[in-house]
Amino acid sequence: MQEKLYTVAELAKMFEVSRQTIHNWNSDGRFPNSITVGDKNTVLVPASDVERVRKDEAERLLAQLDRLGFQTIPA
Repeated sequence: MQEKLYTVAELAKMFEVSRQTIHNWNSDGRFPNSITVGDKNTVLVPASDVERVRKDEAERLLAQLDRLGFQTIPA
C-alpha cells in the first residue's frame, strides 16, 4: 500500500497556517521526504513526515502552555 501524500494546501489547512509557512517549513527541513513535482511549485509531503511534525507541534504547544502556568491533563 502506498503512503498518503499531502499537498501544501491540505497541510496549511491542517496546521491552520499559511501555504507560505508550509513552504518555509519544507525549506527548513521539517518535511525531509517531501517530493517536488512538475513546475517545482507542487510539493507533496508523505503522511509519515506530517505525523512527526504534528507530534512536534503538539509538544511545542504543551511546553508553551506549561510556561504560561496551565496544567495539562493526560487524555
